[in-house]
Amino acid sequence: MADSVRSRSRSPDHMGGGPPPQDAPPPAAPAGDGGGEEIKLYIGNLSYTTDESKLRSEFERHGAVTDVFLPTDRDSGRPRGFGFVTYATRADAEEAIRKMDQTEMDGRTIRVNESRPRGEGGGGGGGGGFNSSGASEVKLYVGGLSYDTNEDGLRGLFEMHGSVTDCFIPTDRETGRPRGFAFVTMSAADAEKAQSACDGYELDGRVIRVNESRPRGGGGRGGGGGGYGG
Repeated sequence: MADSVRSRSRSPDHMGGGPPPQDAPPPAAPAGDGGGEEIKLYIGNLSYTTDESKLRSEFERHGAVTDVFLPTDRDSGRPRGFGFVTYATRADAEEAIRKMDQTEMDGRTIRVNESRPRGEGGGGGGGGGFNSSGASEVKLYVGGLSYDTNEDGLRGLFEMHGSVTDCFIPTDRETGRPRGFAFVTMSAADAEKAQSACDGYELDGRVIRVNESRPRGGGGRGGGGGGYGG
């Protein structure tokens, strides 16, 4: 995230008792897929008024938080509308997802899911892996748009999550009316963040759907090469 200023709050020690000796055995994992590994969660659609302290206090209700990170715009210093919260264990992280996803914080309905490295299908997307081709730019399909949504409004939403290189809203050839879907192109890293943050977002009174646009026959989930019908 070279284009953001890192605003980070790190817990002074891992679980409150300082690091274990180097040769100490790892703590026993709880039954099931608990494990002692740290799990990072992506928090999307945050209010610009939400700060690290608020984010930490809300998520600490569900387990031991080891790190909180709110990216900010390098030029303006303004929050970019999403953040990351790291938990000490998978069990705590999964509990937070269950309890916090689609809840309201500071007037916004937030999205919470596990943050995954590129190529592992993170950002709440479907199977197959996000940007499995490893392209430097990714085109996103945006479905369910209101006919009142214009390119400036759509571009503004996605620019909260990174630089937009192209924004295109197809129109009907005969009437000139928008067809209810669009394509937004961003760098691969920014596109993955935007897909997670904007999928399910309410724009101009409509809940939009966002996923990676794939060529026909290339794994998209529906028509138009974008994964959803118009």
